[in-house]
Amino acid sequence: MHFNQNQSREIIMNHYMNPDNKVKLEENFITCYSNTCSDMLQLQTNWDNDILLDAKFDGHGCAVFMASTDIFLSLIKSKTKSEIKSLVELFTRFVNQEKLSDSEIEQLGDLKAFYNVKTHLNRVACALLTPNYFLND
Repeated sequence: MHFNQNQSREIIMNHYMNPDNKVKLEENFITCYSNTCSDMLQLQTNWDNDILLDAKFDGHGCAVFMASTDIFLSLIKSKTKSEIKSLVELFTRFVNQEKLSDSEIEQLGDLKAFYNVKTHLNRVACALLTPNYFLND
């Protein structure tokens, strides 16, 4: 599958500058910090049994962290915990540049924009901070 660097940059910057899921959170949120940089996530989720009804975030950090968080949260709404964990595992394989089929890559939606994040090793942790929260939830 071919990736367009300019298109990827545009997707990342759009989600960084105009995130769909970023709001000021007042209560009932968890806080996560990166162990490799200054990224800080405040995350609020609303579940119905094991289905994620809604997810919002606040925080600060680099464009990779903020954009991947925004895109990831949009993709996982209305999904089960099992489906979310599968997406996290798929995205982790993707950013670590493991071989994926075209159909697996298509499941990532706009997360495909992070196809070359591994070239900046410290950015892998930025891209995975929010998704990894859902592995431990």
